[in-house]
Amino acid sequence: MIEAAEQIIAERGMPALTLKDVQIAANQSNKSAAKYHFGSREGLIEALVELRMAPVNARRQELLDEIERLGAPPTVRQAVEALVRPLAAETLGRPGSRYARFLVQGLFDPALADTIQKHLRAETYRRVHRMLVGLCPIPGDVAKWRADKVATLAMTTLAAHEGRDRTRQQTAAIVADLVDTCVAVLEAPASVPRSTPDPTEQTDPQGVSL
Repeated sequence: MIEAAEQIIAERGMPALTLKDVQIAANQSNKSAAKYHFGSREGLIEALVELRMAPVNARRQELLDEIERLGAPPTVRQAVEALVRPLAAETLGRPGSRYARFLVQGLFDPALADTIQKHLRAETYRRVHRMLVGLCPIPGDVAKWRADKVATLAMTTLAAHEGRDRTRQQTAAIVADLVDTCVAVLEAPASVPRSTPDPTEQTDPQGVSL
């Protein structure tokens, strides 16, 4: 049922998700199964996010631990890889995944974004985000904007490639280029003041994080 819910949201958006449709898509004959296991539509979504994010957070923690073991200040590339590669493994690296497309729906649906943010603000993500902000050569507001943009770029790029046939070599090349692009975004020269009020600060959909 979790996979059915992921597919419905990824392909048709949050408004299309009902417990009845999930049961039908999952070939579940027990009409009360979804309500029994998850309690509500929101409970089902939370279970989905917890299931998918657990391996992402575990792998991200491994990468952060490795950076600490090296004993040197982290590089921009190391921080970006800690952000990108765990999610890439759970999406492009998992056959049949629709999770990146599911996450992208959260960029446009406030109801879905609120549910997702309860779980995606994991400590591993917050650590990487702080690292990206600190490593950005342009301090102030721009550094935070860029860290947010890198997270959104990673999510949308993975969603664009998810579900397509490709070889392992092609997948590896896509992820490597995504890392390169995110590094370039973070390090690019700035043409705006270092501290500028952001009128979208409260409602910017880029607040949905990995």
